[in-house]
Amino acid sequence: MISSVLLASDFLTKISVSLFTGGAVYISLVEHPARLRAGTKTAIEQFRPSYKRAAKLQASLATLGFIGSTTKYYLNNDIKCLTSGLLILSVIPFTLLIIMPTNKKLLDENLDKNSNEAKLLLQQWGRLHWVRSILSIVSLILIQI
Repeated sequence: MISSVLLASDFLTKISVSLFTGGAVYISLVEHPARLRAGTKTAIEQFRPSYKRAAKLQASLATLGFIGSTTKYYLNNDIKCLTSGLLILSVIPFTLLIIMPTNKKLLDENLDKNSNEAKLLLQQWGRLHWVRSILSIVSLILIQI
C-alpha cells in the first residue's frame, strides 16, 4: 500500500512540477519576450487573456506539486522532497504578494496601452516572472536527484 502511494506521489510531483516549470520557463524565454517585441499595445492585449488562463493552470500545478512532494517526504523522509515542495509552493505567495500589484495594473482597463507606464509594467512583470521560473527549476532539480 505504501509503495503504491509513494509511486503515485512521485508521479504527481514529477508531472506537475515538470509541467509548471516548462510553462514558466516557456513564458520567461519565449512568450513574454515575443509579446514585448510586438509593441506595448499588442503586448497588453495579449497579456490579459494569457495571464487569466495561465494563472489557474499554474496555481493548480504548484499546489499538486506541493501535495505530491510532501506526501513523498512523509512516506520516504527525504528532505529534498520537502524542500522541492516548499519551493514550488512558494511561487503562490510570491505571485500574490509580489507580482499581483503589477498584474492588477496590467489588467486595469484604464491603463493606457500605448503608455510608457504600460511598457515599464510589462518589463517589470517579466523580471518578476523569472523568479517563478527559477524557483520551479530548482524544485524540479531537487525531485530528480
